[in-house]
Amino acid sequence: MTIRTTRKAMTFSAPFRLPEFEALLPAGTYVVETDEESFEGNVHTAFHRIATTLRIRKGATIEHHRVAPQDLEAALQRDRDAARGGLAPAGPPTEQTRPSDGPPPANWRWVPLWVRNTPSDGGR
Repeated sequence: MTIRTTRKAMTFSAPFRLPEFEALLPAGTYVVETDEESFEGNVHTAFHRIATTLRIRKGATIEHHRVAPQDLEAALQRDRDAARGGLAPAGPPTEQTRPSDGPPPANWRWVPLWVRNTPSDGGR
């Protein structure tokens, strides 16, 4: 059996908490290493995760802390949800302000209309 290690960078935009740590971890990019053991089969090779570690830089040293992958993913999802809640959604706006001439109908949406004035004879 062989062991492979994969590395992935995870970026947190705000301080976050993991059950394995007493204090909050600062926002930033962290390297996560996952060690997996291979099992050779007749048809294909399967991998089983044996360890997940979080690399934390403390001054000039780098510490490796074992973490539960599901706790790490949950913290990253909470960070994404918090960032998404504080910012405007990406993409075109779904609703715009409309003139104050009364409330719009329930399923109505204000969309600006751009009209190009062209002569009716086709501009000849």
